[in-house]
Amino acid sequence: MMAYPVLTGAVLIETNGAALNNAGQDEGIRADNAVVVKQIRIGRLRYPYVSGQAWRRWWREVLYADFGWTPSEVTREAKSAYTKGDPISYEEDDLFGYMAARKRQRRRGEGDEESGAGGTFRRISPLKNSLLISVLPNVIERDFGHFSRNLPPGADIIPFETEHYTTYFQGTFTLSLGDVGRFEVGEMFDLSDETLRVYQNELEQVDERTYRLPCDKRIRRVQDVLKALARLRGGAHLARNLSDVGPVVVLVGFLDGGNAPFQRLFEPDENNERVRLNLKRLRSVVADYQDRLLVPQSGKALYFGYRPTVLANENEVLKAFAEEAPFKDFIEMSGTPQQALEKAAEQVKPVFECYKL
Repeated sequence: MMAYPVLTGAVLIETNGAALNNAGQDEGIRADNAVVVKQIRIGRLRYPYVSGQAWRRWWREVLYADFGWTPSEVTREAKSAYTKGDPISYEEDDLFGYMAARKRQRRRGEGDEESGAGGTFRRISPLKNSLLISVLPNVIERDFGHFSRNLPPGADIIPFETEHYTTYFQGTFTLSLGDVGRFEVGEMFDLSDETLRVYQNELEQVDERTYRLPCDKRIRRVQDVLKALARLRGGAHLARNLSDVGPVVVLVGFLDGGNAPFQRLFEPDENNERVRLNLKRLRSVVADYQDRLLVPQSGKALYFGYRPTVLANENEVLKAFAEEAPFKDFIEMSGTPQQALEKAAEQVKPVFECYKL
């Protein structure tokens, strides 16, 4: 019996002269007006990164624009903001989770008695993702500029300073398949009793307090999330630092277990200039997880897609995946990153059916 079936994956994103996620102003070397990128320090090494929140926003925006998801209505209060908290009508509330703390409405003429659909309802996000962290260290460069366009005669130019980088970012994600479209009723859980009454005819009852969407809707939401990752776009400073953030390498598939085991699969080459797939690490991961990889009756558990010339050890990777066990037993070479994600999306329905999700 499966404990926690998930869809999980690792992505590599190539950035070219980019500043995708910034930390705000800092004291500049040459200008008071200086904006720096987010970065992590490990000893003397600096690694730029993109926050998990920023990555999730890019993902959402593609789902809105390309897959017809409707943004969940946001309520802004004095010290908080929350979405509609309706995972039946709004796919993003289902997949990305929420915390909705609504004030109870007082009944008129009945003193302090409270009623209505108030209270706190929260949904733990089935979709979880890491930071996007640079594979290569010490790639941050400072860029000095100034505003001088159409200033009146004699006016001083306005100097400013920014940072940018050319590097590769890696990150991981998991999507809990059993939690997509599955809701518990009650305060501090997913749905209020009032919301359940509105949608009860659209849900299947699992047990006394648990309901779920029909299987076809749950499958479609998972497929949309996968396909949207191939079209990822977004980031800061795109007007003058345009960079493609669609994955250039992906490894994605299905396993029984809540872990995201495909961590830090990419490493710098010996010259610290290009990126390699760490086959030694991947062999160890696949060896440990091979009895928990979910393989439907057709297809494989893992799908690999890449842009040619990106990986420094491309030929070694292709040879290992084609000839070496356990790689050849579980990994399908699927062409481009988009083709790999679409192939994995095709396997969502067989996985749901095979493992009775």
